[in-house]
Amino acid sequence: MPPAGANARPEVRYGLALDLGTSTVRLWTPQADRVITEPAVLCRPRRGRQVAGRAALAAQAEGAAATWPVRGGVVRDYFACVHLLRLLTATIAVPSHTAFPVVVGVPATATARERSVLVAAVRRAVGGRVRAVQEPLAAALACRTDPGCGDLVVVDVGSGRTEVARIRGHSVVAAVRVDDAGPVDRIPAIAECVRRLDHPDDERRRLLLTGGGAAAPGVAARLAALTARSVTMPADPTLATLTGLRRLLAG
Repeated sequence: MPPAGANARPEVRYGLALDLGTSTVRLWTPQADRVITEPAVLCRPRRGRQVAGRAALAAQAEGAAATWPVRGGVVRDYFACVHLLRLLTATIAVPSHTAFPVVVGVPATATARERSVLVAAVRRAVGGRVRAVQEPLAAALACRTDPGCGDLVVVDVGSGRTEVARIRGHSVVAAVRVDDAGPVDRIPAIAECVRRLDHPDDERRRLLLTGGGAAAPGVAARLAALTARSVTMPADPTLATLTGLRRLLAG
């Protein structure tokens, strides 16, 4: 994992940290200095131009057709994703040159093609030097966990997909995904994935819980009981990935 600030120079005042999820887009820029959170949806009202985010949800409620470009944490509709990001960043003073840094989270289980499509969509939408960072690494950095000190398993409970990744040294050494099975309880399946990623030589059995579903009642306690691990969770698990990306961007 690159150290914090690896993508930023002291004189850089512009940049973008981007967490592009299935249901939500979270972004942060030094110039805005605040987290912008919007639904990851596009919609064209019956009258007017296409809108994104909360405005798109409002249009959908009035009967307009909606498009969700990201599914399972990866881009499924390239051009819709580009348009979504352009609309959501329209009010941000993104520089016209191509040298400003952009860091975007990508699932550890994403294929090389899925990673390339994500980077291409972000670059086409906002420009800049786009770097994809595996989301479990960003989450670990956000929680000030030293990935070089023993074993760490990150469980990111997302919308539609949960990712379980084991970090050793400065990289993800193994990762699996658990798809949403609707009303079926997925906690036992997540716990089984954690056990599969266990290493017999690991002495510090730590589990970091992040994502929108992490704070659901009983999730942390059940995973601790089923995996015999010490479970930690940031104050706002939904912002863990973006916080780590911010630290990589700003140093």
